[in-house]
Amino acid sequence: MYIVALFIVMAILLEAIMTVLNSILAAIGLGDTVKNLPIIGSNLILIVSILMVWLLGDSGLLLAGWGLYDDDNWINIVANGAIIAGMIPLKDAVFGAIQKGLRA
Repeated sequence: MYIVALFIVMAILLEAIMTVLNSILAAIGLGDTVKNLPIIGSNLILIVSILMVWLLGDSGLLLAGWGLYDDDNWINIVANGAIIAGMIPLKDAVFGAIQKGLRA
């Protein structure tokens, strides 16, 4: 269970990084240019997520919690980055459920 919580925390960190990156790109006038690039624009969150896992190190730690660990380090970095990017909708659902519970 703590592995899912760790992925959700990493998704929160990813959204914070994306907010800062998007504001910097908008401030220097490159926001629309980057979004219109064929491959990079549509996969920017995934690319930033993979870079975030690579920069934080210990990339095999998250997948190893589920027994999925590969000897090739790059596979662990890409897989963890993809999972973190995919956890953003789950994080939104968890926070939505918490908000509904607080209102009830």
